[in-house]
Amino acid sequence: MEEKFKTGNPIWVYYTNIDTGENLIVPQLLRGFMGEEYSVEKKQFDSYRFLKSEGDLTGTFDNKPHSVHLYYRNENWGEVEAIEMYLHLDAVTPVYDMPNGMQVGTPFPEDVVLKAFHRVATKSGEFWYEIGSDQWLKYDHMTTVDNPFKTEDKAFQSKLVDNMSVIPIKKTKATIDYLPNRSVDVFERPYGDKVDELKDGQEIIITGKMSDNGEITWYKVGNGKFITSNYVKLEDQDDD
Repeated sequence: MEEKFKTGNPIWVYYTNIDTGENLIVPQLLRGFMGEEYSVEKKQFDSYRFLKSEGDLTGTFDNKPHSVHLYYRNENWGEVEAIEMYLHLDAVTPVYDMPNGMQVGTPFPEDVVLKAFHRVATKSGEFWYEIGSDQWLKYDHMTTVDNPFKTEDKAFQSKLVDNMSVIPIKKTKATIDYLPNRSVDVFERPYGDKVDELKDGQEIIITGKMSDNGEITWYKVGNGKFITSNYVKLEDQDDD
């Protein structure tokens, strides 16, 4: 009789954007007595469609830990794929926090090359490329190119590599100036692999500077890592 009134282990339920990892609502906690049945609601969210779930949507409470994950995707997103591509910008290009989202930061100038990590094909026929955390470009006035660090085109490689020597500078305090509760990517080298993230408002120390043909500036931070200057506010910069 006592077993009937014992509380079973609670069950955590997560409703998650499968592409960003963000929770669509605060995780839910289901509670009940041992042997009592539970059922997880497959909620609907505006502008999202349900994709899949992991964990048992129905069952009984017991003394084991359980969690249930329900995954959703933006209803206008069709195909989503992880990529490693390079984009040559043929015109000044704005940056958005997500496909068809809000414009953020400073637009990139024309005639530069950026590395993309994900591609989204929307149901309206658009292509969007993710170049960093919460940084997306719409495929317009740009072309895909080979990895500039492996290309045999000496002239093109010279523009991106030979002209990009690190200029040591006096240690300079700076702050990541992006979006609240968001992060920017940190790379092992300019146009290289992502190795870390820095949160908005985080203080950093800059020890070097390099310029891509005078168009994109990279700052050296920490132990030989690099970030673009787009979302960095130097200590002596005033608010505009």
